[in-house]
Amino acid sequence: MIAAVLLMSMMMLSCGAAPAGPTTETAQRSDFRERDEINQTYQLAPGARVEVSSIRGPVKIVTGNSATAEVQIVRSARTRADLEYHKITVEQTGNGLVVRGVQEPEQRRRDNVRVDHNVVLKLPRQIDLAVSSVSGQLRVGDVDGQTNVSSISGSADIGNVGGKLQVSSISGNLEIGNVGADAKVASVSGNLGLGQVNGSLHVSSISGSLSATLASLSNEGIHIRSVSGSIEIGFKSEVNADFNAESISGQVYFDVPNVVRESEEKSPNVRARIGAGGSPITISSVSGNVRLTRSQAL
Repeated sequence: MIAAVLLMSMMMLSCGAAPAGPTTETAQRSDFRERDEINQTYQLAPGARVEVSSIRGPVKIVTGNSATAEVQIVRSARTRADLEYHKITVEQTGNGLVVRGVQEPEQRRRDNVRVDHNVVLKLPRQIDLAVSSVSGQLRVGDVDGQTNVSSISGSADIGNVGGKLQVSSISGNLEIGNVGADAKVASVSGNLGLGQVNGSLHVSSISGSLSATLASLSNEGIHIRSVSGSIEIGFKSEVNADFNAESISGQVYFDVPNVVRESEEKSPNVRARIGAGGSPITISSVSGNVRLTRSQAL
């Protein structure tokens, strides 16, 4: 049976200066002197799904080997009455945990009340994670399962991901650790750095540079388009691929062995056969150089 716990923020208020607490985590506005907190713990089974959405401030997710999930939420506002807006619910379901900002009805949205959130979660590593609609920075530790992140109004830093990774709409730089399966990243307003990917790689619409490492090429290969900066892809193992690049404003460099170019050296469209050929590597619309390198073996 699904156990639902709806937590409507116990208030801890002060009329003077802002109360003592985790000010380094909250980074509250100086005039947001009223606040309330949620501090709860839950037990999660391995493979649980954790969802975080509609948060009006930064989110930090720390992961570890414990089965206990700790939820720490601070909401801050100018007045006590303002704290009646933009609440956060925490719901434990049969297969996980949901932390969600309450969507105000249209009439209340017109009141234009500002409430800031700060969310810190301490979670087991053995979870699937979904984070969406965060108005602030996102920091995530290592996650053993699948990870899906979207609509982050700030930079994002994600640790190692054991399963598939899908990320979209990041308003800032994006750093990701190693990925144990396929990785898809789209719409990043900044640089993208990826650790070692153990699957296919799909990247599009990056307003900055891209760097990534592939453990080995999958049959699906690598597909990259619309990058406003340089690209560097490293390979941990022998490369056998059919390479095709179109609309490259810089140069294409092959620092890998056994490359046979099938196009002119300075052409914006480059075709080449690497090794025995096979997996596709397609790259298009790049405002910078493209470099393929052989990384040091593990």
